Parts: sequence; structure tokens; C-alpha cells
Amino acid sequence: MGKPQVKKLAIVAALCGLLICSSAQAKTFVGVLWPMFGPLPAIGLVELAAELKMMPDVEVKTYLHQEWPSLVDDLASQPPGTHTVVVGYSLGANSSVFVANKSKYVDLIIALQPSMLSWDPPVTGKVGRMIEVYNPNPWMTFGGMGSRKLIGENIEYIANNDSHPGAQFNSDFRTLVKTEIAKLTADNRLETAQTQAPKPVKLAQLSRPAATKPEEHQPGDLAAKGNLQIADARMPTSVKPERAAEKRPMHEQRDLAAKGVQIRVQIADAETPTSLKLEQAPEEPPKQKASDPTAFLDQLSSSVNSGDLSVQRGLTVEDMKDYAERAYHRSRADLMVTASE
Repeated sequence: MGKPQVKKLAIVAALCGLLICSSAQAKTFVGVLWPMFGPLPAIGLVELAAELKMMPDVEVKTYLHQEWPSLVDDLASQPPGTHTVVVGYSLGANSSVFVANKSKYVDLIIALQPSMLSWDPPVTGKVGRMIEVYNPNPWMTFGGMGSRKLIGENIEYIANNDSHPGAQFNSDFRTLVKTEIAKLTADNRLETAQTQAPKPVKLAQLSRPAATKPEEHQPGDLAAKGNLQIADARMPTSVKPERAAEKRPMHEQRDLAAKGVQIRVQIADAETPTSLKLEQAPEEPPKQKASDPTAFLDQLSSSVNSGDLSVQRGLTVEDMKDYAERAYHRSRADLMVTASE
């Protein structure tokens, strides 16, 4: 690729960048209309135009009062988003009415002491805001050169006591013009920032926790239940039956208590030595003397009547012989003889 083609591409890229920047960066366009005889009798307005050119994002262009059609064309050629301002002094203030009526839309018009000696058409165009500064006393403005009160629906009137040549040097007038233009420039910056800023992501909806359903549980609830289960698993076995018993009915608790006592007694008996058992065993009722035959027969009859013969010891011949010897104090030989007789 040759050098001429590279230069052409660079120029095209630069032009495209300028077009993109100009469309993205909105500005404020200010058209200044001179009075009769141009800028020579309007030194104060010349100074104001120089101050406006120093403001950021502000473009200023001046016109003779009879060149108002050129101003209309320049306003129509501004890129979209540009705010438009018209400042006119004396006959230039009168010409601002023609600019308003011939333009599609003007954001702001500031008219300083329009003349009564010139044309007086009403304002019929679309104007965002229109401010007129005038002296209602025509004798102070050389027979009414700065005392014309414009006619229109959207006009704000500010009366002053300045002479016609001295009105352009009034600090209040200059501050008014610069303040209103600064407002429009701030609006331009805000609109540009809003168009270039990315759309915010709705993080609040993404981070919002879902509503808990009745059957669902929060993580804290699950953790609490897990701690309880771990505590129950680590609890000694002897404690658990007591907790279970507290939840049982009263009659079941009594039955379990009785069974527990029996089990404990059996365990204690199993662990107690035999010698201690004999000492702690309750005393049996005193046995009746063996020499009492009536007691022996009563014991024998009671055993027969109760059907507990399988438990008592069986009666043998030796027992009867022993009993006879003890009862009658005789030997077994005598007893055998007596029995044979």
C-alpha cells in the first residue's frame, strides 16, 4: 500500500472521528445580533461575546441585525441535541423576533432594549424561554430606542433604568446571559452522560433471597437440628431412657420404675456374697419341737391339703421310726416287737 493511500485512510478516519465526537458531544450555539452600525457602537456586547467564547462547549457567532436570515439557517444546521441561544441588542433585539418566528425551535432568546422606532411583530414561533430587558421610560432611551415591549405569550420582562448606550455595560445583564447559557451547557453534559452511560444491572433482584416455602428450612435451622442430633448421639445411654420416660404416660412410668427396682434388686442379689445373703436373710419362724406329735401331724396334714407334696420331703419308714423313738423314748427293737404284737 502506497503512502498516498495511507494518508487518505488517515484523513477519512480523522473525519469520521470528528463526526462521531461532534454528534456525541452536545454543545450550545449562541447567535449574537448587533445593533445599528454593527459592533462599533456595541463595545460592551463585543466584550460579552468574547467572554461567552471562553465558556466550555459553547460556540458563538455574530451577525448584523439585517443578517437574521443567516442566523436562521445556522440554527437549522446544528446537529441534534444542540441548545440554541439568540442574544440581540437594540435593532438586533427587534430582529430576534423574526428569528424566533422563522426557526423551528429556539431554546433561549435574550432581547436587550428593543427599539420603538422599528418594526413590532408579535412572537409566534416556538421558543423555550424568552427574556426582555427594557427601560419603560422612553425619554431615557433617546425617544424610545430602548423602550419597546415585545408582544408574545412566553416572554419574561425585566425593567431597568439604564440609558440605551449604557445598557450593554450593565453587569446584571451580562451575568444573566452567562448564567442562562451555563444552565443549558450543564443540561447538555447531563444528557450526554446519560446517553453514554451503560444501563445499570439490576443486582438487587439477583441478590434478593427467594421466599422460604413452608416445607423449606433456612441453613440456620438445619445447622441447629444437626447440633441437636450430634448432642443426642454423644449423650450417655443412661440419660436417654430418663428423657424417654418423661414423655411417657404416668402409668407406664410407674410400671417401668417397678421393673427397674426389680432388676436392680436382682442385680444386687447376684453381686452380693453368699455370706452376706445368709446374714441378711429374714429370720424364719421358730420351728416347733420335734417332740410335739400334734405339730408334726398338723404340718403333715397341711402339706397334704395344700397339694404341695412334691415340694415337701417324702415320708419314709425311717422317719417314722425316728419319730417313735423320740416320742416314746424306746429303742427300735422294742418298737418292732410292739408292732408285731
